[in-house]
Amino acid sequence: MPNSSDPECTLHRTSHVPAVSLTASIDAVMLIIRLSARYGPLMFRHGAMAESVQPLCRPVGSIALSESDVKLGEIAGCEYWIDASTIARLGQGAYLLDVLNPSVTPHGTPALTDRFVLRPQAG
Repeated sequence: MPNSSDPECTLHRTSHVPAVSLTASIDAVMLIIRLSARYGPLMFRHGAMAESVQPLCRPVGSIALSESDVKLGEIAGCEYWIDASTIARLGQGAYLLDVLNPSVTPHGTPALTDRFVLRPQAG
């Protein structure tokens, strides 16, 4: 579970998105750090695809943003953008950016081929 007092695991809000909070698991933060070291600055975009819980993570500038995208803030130094209709579909609450079925490297870190997933948090 993420440590909510750890600044790398907490979303830093930069726009008004009512009652939506986002944190990241340690696996997600470690994967972001490893990917950033390899590919440079990264960004997330969570599009309007129906039932999608997997945000895209790509180098900054390589994902086209639309007018309906809202910047929620940053996780581990990466901007997190989400389509406004996706926020409406997901609803209010707390969400966790995590790694889908993490495969662990010999060093105990998530593999660079792992995918991110957005999970609702109970509570």
